[in-house]
Amino acid sequence: MALRKFDSPREFLHYTEAFLEEREAAHNLPLGLLRRLIKDEDVNKKYENRKAPFMAVSTNGRFCMLQTPPFNLIIAGKEEGVPDAVSWLVNQGIDMPGVTGEKELTFAFIDEWEKQTKKKGKPFMRQRIYKLEKVRDVIRKNGTLTVAKKEDLSLITEWVQLFHKEALTPISKSEAEDFAGKSIEQRTIYLWKNENDVPVSMAKKARETKNGVSVSLVYTPDEYKREGYATSCVAALSEHLLNEGYSFCCLYTDLDNPVSNSIYTKIGYVPVADSIDYRFGWDN
Repeated sequence: MALRKFDSPREFLHYTEAFLEEREAAHNLPLGLLRRLIKDEDVNKKYENRKAPFMAVSTNGRFCMLQTPPFNLIIAGKEEGVPDAVSWLVNQGIDMPGVTGEKELTFAFIDEWEKQTKKKGKPFMRQRIYKLEKVRDVIRKNGTLTVAKKEDLSLITEWVQLFHKEALTPISKSEAEDFAGKSIEQRTIYLWKNENDVPVSMAKKARETKNGVSVSLVYTPDEYKREGYATSCVAALSEHLLNEGYSFCCLYTDLDNPVSNSIYTKIGYVPVADSIDYRFGWDN
């Protein structure tokens, strides 16, 4: 299997779009990232050294690899394409901190990568990808969904840091503030405010695909957990996004967090695929 490297995200999407959109919700991560990268390409964004996206695909368009440094390599395709893909990466001298993709594909990739490079790693998070086309009737707390404003910057910054510490990997206050500021400017961060107009939960409109959109950054502070605020926030935001014209919403969950998975299924999200976030750099 021959592979081809791309420098243009628009050309890469054109080459891979038909395959990725066969399962648009399951492939929402690479599809959404490519649409964001195309916006960067349109304004001729310049990347810092070693921060340019990496994009490669098999010549039949059915094994795709995408990385936006310093994050994991994202893979999509069939397991039979793994040995050639790994050999090509090794021969090209391309390294990565980890791999993210559907479970069986990623485990096949990891086995081959460790065999060819002798580099060991371990799973960072077992994930499930969900899709929603209609919000179910669920009990919602009294309150309102509001888009975050500039005056919410300090709160959003704190919550973004806490979310990363709790669910992902810690980030600095300056990184959180930069992310929060851009998201507020883009009007993609939403708050659920209780009947006293106090913010009690948060969620974000994230990656767009051709027909769908992702929900991410779902966070509720400890003092407001187990009160139904996250359910109310995500249900209201999902409903809002469907009303905007998207055919579906999708999201990733930590499969080992039964509370969040229960919340989303209650709202109407249904599983479409299991995914693995696998990180290299640890000895087993």
